[in-house]
Amino acid sequence: MSRQKYGGREKGTPNRLTSKVKDKLERILDECIESLSVDDMSKQEKLKAIQLCLQYLMPKPTPEREDKNIVQHFEVEIIDNLKDQ
Repeated sequence: MSRQKYGGREKGTPNRLTSKVKDKLERILDECIESLSVDDMSKQEKLKAIQLCLQYLMPKPTPEREDKNIVQHFEVEIIDNLKDQ
């Protein structure tokens, strides 16, 4: 049994403050990304960027299934043809 709601936002109404903060952060991130130059980054900086970005690009692991014989392997190979500056 759910309790009766008094006051506050209606269900489904977006939080204006949260929306403003998200919009501002999105603009800041866009400006930062546009100012990055991969050519000016050291090998260490490139690896750190990859490490930070992969968590948003790779799917999150799912909880283990009952079939424990299934093994998943993910391999990331970094090939750098440019000499470190």
